Amino acid sequence: MAASAILGTSARAQVAARPGADSTKRATTLLVGTVVDVVGRPIGAAEVYIAGTGRTARTDARGVWRIPDPPPGPRVVVARLVGFIPYVREVLVGGATNDTVSLLLRRLPTTLTPVQITARVAMVTSSADIIADRLMQMRVGTGRLFTREQILVQRPYSIAELVFGVPGVAIRRGQGEIVATTTRAGVGVMNVEGQLCQLQFFLDNTAIDNESVAALDPLTFRSVEVYPQVVQLTGLAMRPDRCGAIVINSIRR
Repeated sequence: MAASAILGTSARAQVAARPGADSTKRATTLLVGTVVDVVGRPIGAAEVYIAGTGRTARTDARGVWRIPDPPPGPRVVVARLVGFIPYVREVLVGGATNDTVSLLLRRLPTTLTPVQITARVAMVTSSADIIADRLMQMRVGTGRLFTREQILVQRPYSIAELVFGVPGVAIRRGQGEIVATTTRAGVGVMNVEGQLCQLQFFLDNTAIDNESVAALDPLTFRSVEVYPQVVQLTGLAMRPDRCGAIVINSIRR
């Protein structure tokens, strides 16, 4: 049986000041959420953590969890409990809204062996760490993230329309293909000032060509990562003659 995580859509995480905090000191913030099963019942004793940060929490009897002082910016939150399929969700810490982060756990099929369960949990943890590493690059300014919500609001006809206007990227749609090039100078193969150098397209971490990306429907994207310069991306095999990347994460059905 294939091992995979259930990926939720992006959310703006609740960050609330702790009541009674001294106004002369920095307010302690909280990342707050719930863990429920498929029928909405709260799940207690589930582990919740922010990938790549060491910040963890346990849910109480009402399924509520709280993580103090979460690092701001795009983050990956993981919920897991023995006997359930781990759940991975991208959140934006420090957003303007006060939504709680709802996490859903589904029970593992009873036919799985302990070895299969261990392998599935290990794969989900690795996947969360990879996503967290890439989101960290967004935070330090080396990339741009388009969330599911942003894509649905914009409703672009193609990836070219979605990415158009991102600083450092020139993108055009030709006959049966989409070509994205970097407009930033850098160091590397075919990446010298004044020379057009293409970005590499990925679909769910697999490299695809310019013709294949032209046939994709943006409304099936979960998120899109745009890197307009040479970067080392965990989990992606970059070609040496490419000067950046556009990573499309699809909604797996």
